[in-house]
Amino acid sequence: MGGKDMYYNMNDIDVRSSNNFLRKVFLYMILGVGVSFGTGIYLYQFNQELLISLLRYFNILLIASVGIVLVSDLMLRKLSAGVLRILFLLYSLIIGTVFSTIGFLYSPLAILYAFGTALTIFVVMAIYGFISKEDLSSYRRFFIVGLISLIIMGLINIRLGVGPLYWIETIAGVVIFTGLIAYDVNRIKWISYQLADGDNEVMEKMSIDGAFNLYLDFINLFLYLLRIFGRKK
Repeated sequence: MGGKDMYYNMNDIDVRSSNNFLRKVFLYMILGVGVSFGTGIYLYQFNQELLISLLRYFNILLIASVGIVLVSDLMLRKLSAGVLRILFLLYSLIIGTVFSTIGFLYSPLAILYAFGTALTIFVVMAIYGFISKEDLSSYRRFFIVGLISLIIMGLINIRLGVGPLYWIETIAGVVIFTGLIAYDVNRIKWISYQLADGDNEVMEKMSIDGAFNLYLDFINLFLYLLRIFGRKK
């Protein structure tokens, strides 16, 4: 939805249900990030034997992560909330396993700086997206074009390794995912108004879907910031 249809009479909205929905979105998102970073830290710091064994299936893990995103997105209406919850946690676990390799590449200080900066940006942009009275859905095309451009630049860099393009992609990635955080929070806020009096199962599914989007925004922002702060070993 867009335009004036996005604006509801606050007197007609069940504020408690709306706030409960938003709370679930952020709690799921925090849980996903916690699972990913907790898994990464555990494997790298305390169980590198298991990590090395898992990394033999690195490509399978990446394919599985892409598959989970596609299934969760394309079959959102057909899957139950319980299945979506399992897929989200499984995805977080897989990404955490992949993330554990970052410890071999970057110094702990660089990782800490990137995480702290990503967290700060996330909080600021989430607040902006929530309190903004503007309908940020008008920026949807910009973000779609930006994401497609990032994919193209990434593929070119993999093939050719063009130095300047690497940094253009990095800065563009930070800008795009910073904007996406505000955009997604703003979109989730309006969804919460629509679902305030809705079915509990639908609300649960949409809260997991919203958390998935915010999780991806945060993780991608962190990875692009890590390029900037990165001090490779």
